[in-house]
Amino acid sequence: MRQLFLAFFMGVTLCLHAQNGYFFPNKKFNPSIPTPEQFLGHAIGDYQTRYDRLVAYMYELDRLSERVQVKVIGETYEKRPHLVVFFSSPANMAKLPELQNEHLKLTDPNAAMPDVAKMPVFVQLGANVHGNETSGGEAMILAAYYFAACEDEDAKKMLDESVVLIEPVLNPDGRDRFVSWVNQHRGTPLVSDNNDREHLEVWPGGRTNHYWFDLNRDWYLAVHVESQNRLKFYHQWLPNVVTDHHEMGTNSTFFFEPTKENAENPLVPQYVYKTLNGKFAKYYEKALNAIGSFYYTKESFDNLYPGYGSSYPDMEGGLGLLFEQASSRGFVQDSPNGPVTFAFTIRNQLVCALATCQAAVDERPNLLKFQREFFASAISEGNKNAIKGYVVGESVDATRLRRFTQTLLHHHIECYQLTDNLTIDGKVYEKGKALFVPTAQPQYRLVQSVFEKPTKFADSLFYDASAWNLPLAFGLAQGEVRTPIAKGARIGQEFMQSTVTIPTKSPYAYLLDYSDFMATKALYRLVSQGILVKVATKAFKIGDKSYSHGALMVPVETQTLSPDALYEAIKAAGQEAGVSFVGVPTGYSQMGVDLGSNTFQKVTKPEALIAVGQGVNGNEVGEVWYWLDTHVGMPITKVDVGMLPRLNLSKYNVIVLVSGQYDRALAPKIKQWVANGGTLVTLKTASEWAIRSDIVKEKLRVNTKADSTALAKRGRINYEDAAASEGSKNTGGTIFEADLDITHPIGFGYKNRKIALYRNNNTFLEPSASPYNTVVQYSDKPYLTGYVHPQSLKKISSSAAVVVAPEGSGRVILFSDNPSFRGIWYGTEKMFFNALFFGANITTPNPLGGE
Repeated sequence: MRQLFLAFFMGVTLCLHAQNGYFFPNKKFNPSIPTPEQFLGHAIGDYQTRYDRLVAYMYELDRLSERVQVKVIGETYEKRPHLVVFFSSPANMAKLPELQNEHLKLTDPNAAMPDVAKMPVFVQLGANVHGNETSGGEAMILAAYYFAACEDEDAKKMLDESVVLIEPVLNPDGRDRFVSWVNQHRGTPLVSDNNDREHLEVWPGGRTNHYWFDLNRDWYLAVHVESQNRLKFYHQWLPNVVTDHHEMGTNSTFFFEPTKENAENPLVPQYVYKTLNGKFAKYYEKALNAIGSFYYTKESFDNLYPGYGSSYPDMEGGLGLLFEQASSRGFVQDSPNGPVTFAFTIRNQLVCALATCQAAVDERPNLLKFQREFFASAISEGNKNAIKGYVVGESVDATRLRRFTQTLLHHHIECYQLTDNLTIDGKVYEKGKALFVPTAQPQYRLVQSVFEKPTKFADSLFYDASAWNLPLAFGLAQGEVRTPIAKGARIGQEFMQSTVTIPTKSPYAYLLDYSDFMATKALYRLVSQGILVKVATKAFKIGDKSYSHGALMVPVETQTLSPDALYEAIKAAGQEAGVSFVGVPTGYSQMGVDLGSNTFQKVTKPEALIAVGQGVNGNEVGEVWYWLDTHVGMPITKVDVGMLPRLNLSKYNVIVLVSGQYDRALAPKIKQWVANGGTLVTLKTASEWAIRSDIVKEKLRVNTKADSTALAKRGRINYEDAAASEGSKNTGGTIFEADLDITHPIGFGYKNRKIALYRNNNTFLEPSASPYNTVVQYSDKPYLTGYVHPQSLKKISSSAAVVVAPEGSGRVILFSDNPSFRGIWYGTEKMFFNALFFGANITTPNPLGGE
């Protein structure tokens, strides 16, 4: 028996040495806690760890160590558990709820200041928000082992003075997509050639979540379940330090903050950027120097947009920290700096994660005091602001106001009911259909982010967006309140409940005002059941209600269903979508057209196809897919672009092409399909392709002679300034005003002709030669907020945003922008829905009369 024990002990010791020699030199570990290698069956860095195995290891650490506790904070779209794992000393772990309550007092300036000398600092380590940036996730496995098993005194002291929260993988669905790819293409021996299939994952890659969204843009927008899980958890703990571990191009080295100096968020206290970033950077310098790893700082990335994992904590009294590691995108890849191995990338991430925890412990009193000062100063600055709050309203579309409010609640932003109607700048905000958001509140800085419309910037190059005003995104009216007003009841989750009026059973017809965003969901449910639905192309009034263009009418007698079955279908569609149908006993109107008018047109069920695959913008495809899945309940067939030339298109009546590279040889087939009656919907560069391929006869707006003259006058520019000079012309995320024809089928359901468009591209359309076909046109002075180059602004002004080009029996609907942007632009997404559902109802007006 003794010999068996010795053999086992020696085996464990050898395994510990093999695992720990590279990642943890000279560290002592509890041998009763299995190393990752022992549990997983492979050394970290030799294979990419499947998410289910990572989860199992965390549970094993929880089972064996008093320092560890696993918490499931939700699940992903693909039903993977979403984990955060707690690590601290056994004494701290035994009183976590008490520590949590004390910590949250720091964020409440009205509570007594706790004794920070006795409080642990809270550190959250997060990785793998981009699924194919797996070195951070593997480093979290090692960090978990370190905190669970390390017996060194410095590790024990760290656990005594901190609570470490590890979110090992922020994007489990994307990670597993990538891990499956690289593991199945792993060679023996390993292949470092950049051209090997292992390093070139197939479209859409593992970066994104289930719906192909970039979750590192979603902390602020809170569109997806992963972000909603995270925000709910985050605000329960409000950690002092949060890390965000990423990867970048293989030819780089390692990046840690500070980021570019002129790309900092002006709402964040300078203490974060000028003091804390500098102090923590010294720890990363020391850690990376010790292992001989090269790095850089200050040259790239930014903290301007509040929705990154490394910038959102800065808006919450914490310190967000970005790490970017040159990626092996597999197991080893060639680079100008030599072969980049997976294990090497993991080690760099690991030492910086542990250095962060050490820095946080050393700066513990300062971090805790700063968090209290942050929220106290937020209220103080809000009180000093000439703007006392913002009012947001929507009189006809309750869904958009509710969804906007839900976004505020995700961020714990206080908002209140109005006590009475409020008029600002001639706009009436109705009690019950508007809300008030005060500036003097702990979330003051996020409030400013939501409502501000900045137009001046320290830099003209942006890593991501330069504008993110949420009322504009939701298509809501907003006003500034400059004198104190009475606040009504504070709004909570009860505000999210829709009120549906059950219609009176009718022997004649049912009507639905199409102005609510979710009306499209009800429409699809009905047409998918074979129910005849007609859409009004003229306004009318029946009973005490007026209906505008786009109202839906369901006749009773012409259906295949019995009147009773139809009534039940109508009720179910309304309840599911949260909209109210009205039963009417007559088709005779008090004003406008009668229900039997030919201006009511049959709605055809969309049989839609969207092109996907190499060369197609995966984010934009995912956005279309997401909206239709989650807001309409409508399937769309995703077809690889390489299949289109040989695919029988006759079964589809709608084709969607997002930004991408499309073969010109495909154009004749698409053109014939359109001529036969199909509806082609194109976004951004796909609209350019349709024009250049002669599918439509519309025109692009190109450089003018004045542009060429201005370019010539610039003279010489230093080579090192080329990227900044040319990059500043990109419209990277700016909001503009446009005019929408609300009588056109694309504008059905809209009440206001003014619409805010988000633009992050340089596709410019000329207005159509036909006076009827330019559905949306930018104003002559369209600029609302964000950065735009003067040269680009000239092209945007008075250009077309949406053009409908009839071709044969069909039509092409050209969008110069992306109405579905990031799943948050409720203000423009309805136009896209309308293109799918009402494209077939668009006819070419005949100036001689008739159709």
